[in-house]
Amino acid sequence: MTLSLLRRGASSSSRRLAPSLRRCKSTATADYDDGFEEDLRYSGMSGGKLIHEALVECGVDTVFGYSGGANLPILDQFSRQNKSPIRFVMNRSEQCCGHAAEGYARASGRPGVVLTTSGPGLTNIITPLQDARGDSTPLIALSGQVPTAAVGTDAFQECLAVDLTRPCTKWSYQVRSVEEVRSVVHEAFRVATSGKPGPVHLDLPKDVMTAVLRGAGLPLPLQPPPAPIDHAALHRVAELLAIAKKPIFYVGQGANGAHLELRALAEACNVPVTTTVHAMGTFDEHHPNSLHMLGMHGAAYANFAIQESDLIVAIGSRFDDRTTGVLSKYAPEAKKAHTEGRGGLIHFDIEPSQFGRVINPTVAVSGDCKMSLAALLPIVAQYPPKHPREAWLKRAHELKAEFPFQYSPPSDKRLKTQSAIEAIYNGLKHREKDVVVATGVGNHQMMSCQFFRWTVPRQFITSGSLGTMGFGLPAAIGAQVACPDKIVVLIDGDGSFNMTLNDLGTIKEHQLPIKIAIMNDHRQQMVHVWQKLFFDSRLMATDNVNPDYVALAQAYGIESYCAKTTDDLPFVIDKFVNAKGPVLIDFRCVPDICLPMVAPGKGLDEMFMPGSIDINAGAEKQQPKMEGLAPS
Repeated sequence: MTLSLLRRGASSSSRRLAPSLRRCKSTATADYDDGFEEDLRYSGMSGGKLIHEALVECGVDTVFGYSGGANLPILDQFSRQNKSPIRFVMNRSEQCCGHAAEGYARASGRPGVVLTTSGPGLTNIITPLQDARGDSTPLIALSGQVPTAAVGTDAFQECLAVDLTRPCTKWSYQVRSVEEVRSVVHEAFRVATSGKPGPVHLDLPKDVMTAVLRGAGLPLPLQPPPAPIDHAALHRVAELLAIAKKPIFYVGQGANGAHLELRALAEACNVPVTTTVHAMGTFDEHHPNSLHMLGMHGAAYANFAIQESDLIVAIGSRFDDRTTGVLSKYAPEAKKAHTEGRGGLIHFDIEPSQFGRVINPTVAVSGDCKMSLAALLPIVAQYPPKHPREAWLKRAHELKAEFPFQYSPPSDKRLKTQSAIEAIYNGLKHREKDVVVATGVGNHQMMSCQFFRWTVPRQFITSGSLGTMGFGLPAAIGAQVACPDKIVVLIDGDGSFNMTLNDLGTIKEHQLPIKIAIMNDHRQQMVHVWQKLFFDSRLMATDNVNPDYVALAQAYGIESYCAKTTDDLPFVIDKFVNAKGPVLIDFRCVPDICLPMVAPGKGLDEMFMPGSIDINAGAEKQQPKMEGLAPS
C-alpha cells in the first residue's frame, strides 16, 4: 500500500525521486523487515511531527526560520510545550534565515536547515539556495505549501515551489503522502552531504503535514558505498610530483576536511601551497610554504607562482574564473610541461563531472580529498623528487618579499578599510585560531582576505560564487549559533550591511556576542571603481545614504562606537575585542581600490599592483586604460 501511494502522480514534475529512493521503491519489501518494524514506533504521528523526528535523527540541533500559515503544523513541533531538543532561531526575513543556515553550515561543516512558509516565504530563499549551490554548502530547505487539493489553483500564497527551486538545488521534491515523510527527509540529508555538497528543497503541503501515519511508513533509503580510490591515478600523480621542478598545490574548499593530510603532503613533497577564498586556513598561512590566497584580488606572489609552475595540483577546487584569469593565458609553463610529459595540471575532485569543465587535466583523481590525500601520502614516499626543491621554494619566498599586500595610508590620519581591518586582526591575533570572520561582498571582503592571516579551516565565511550582498550579518548569526565558543566577527561594507541590517533584531533577541565592523565609505565602492575605470567616470547608483549606525545599534540595545581617524583605533579596538556581548563599530573610511587586481581579459601575471591606480586622484592624473567588460 505504501509503495502505491508513493507511485501516485509519479509523472508530475514534482515527483522526481532521488536515486536511493528509486532503489527503495524497486527493492523487495522483505529486505526492509527491520526498517518496517522500527517504523511502527512512528505510527500515530502527524506529518509535521515526523518531519521533526527525522530532523532529530539526522542530528539537527538548530533550525532557522520564519512563521506562516502553511508551515504551522511543522513550526508547532519546536514549541516549548512540545519539549523539542532543536533550537528554533527566527531571523527577520526568510532571506536572512537562508543565509544564517549557510553560515551555520560553513562554520560547522554540518548541514544548515531553514523552514519557511509557502509563496513569498519560499521565493525569498531562492537567493540563499543559489548561493549555497554555487558555494557547495549543504542546506536543507523546508517550505510549507497549500493543501494538495489546492495546488495548481492559484490559491493564496501558492507558488510552484519545486519548479522554482529545481535549478538552484541538487534535489527538489514535493512530499505527497505522510507515509514517505521520514524516508524523504533522510534522503534529503544524504543528497545534501554526499558528493559535492549543496542545497536540497522539500515542499510540504499542509494537509500532508496534518495527516496522521497509520501503521508503518516507507523504509529509509539505502546508502551507496563510498567510491573506490583510483590507485593508478595516484601513482601517476606521485610520478609527476617527483619529475616536476616547480610544483604548486592549488587548494579549494573541497579540502577543508583534509587539512592534516594536506599539510603532511606539502611537507613531504616540499611544495608551496595557495588557496581559494573558501579554503583560506585549510593550510596554515603562517607556514613557510604558504602563498596565501590567489586570484583576482589575491596575492601577487601566488599568481606569479601559478604562472611559473610546471605542475599545478588542484585539490578540491574547480578552476573558477576568479582564480584563473583569462584561460588562454593561464598556466603557460604547466601546459608546456604537460605536452613534454614532465608536468601539467592534476585535478582532485569529488565530482567526476567537474573534470574537463574548465581545464582538461593531465591526471584526474575522483573521490573525497581526505581519502585521496591519505592514500597518496605513502605512495609519494616511493617516488623521491628527481630535482631539489630549494630553488623553487626560494623563488616563492622571493616573490612574497617582493610583492606583499600593501596600501598607502592617507597623510591626514583618516582611516582606510585596510588599516581598520589590519587593526582588528592585530587586536584578535592572540586568539586567531578561535576567530571566525563573516563578510558581505565588495572591497571589504577582499581586503579581509588580504590583511588577516588564516590558520584553521572554516574560518572565513563569505559569498563567493554568487557574490551576495547582505550575506554577512545573517551568516555571522548562523556561525555564532553553530560555534558558541568561537569569536565571530562580521566585517561588512555599508552597502552590504544596509541590505540585511534588520537582523540586528535576531542578535539582540539571542544576545549573540557578534563583533560587527562596518567599513563605511558611503559607497558601493567596488562597483563605483568599475564605473570610473570602464565607463569614463559616469557614476550612477553607487552612493549610499546611510543611517547613523551607532544610533541604530543603540536602538537595539547593542554597544556601539564610531572611529574616524587612526587616533581612534586603540580605544575602539579595545572595546571591540573585549566586549562581552554584541558590539558594533562604525569605521568611517576613505574610499579606495582593492589591489592587486586581475582585470578582465588579463592573465594572472598581468595584475594592476598597489600604487598603479589612484582612484581618488583628480582628472589630471591618467589612469590605466581598462578594456573589455567590467567584472560581473
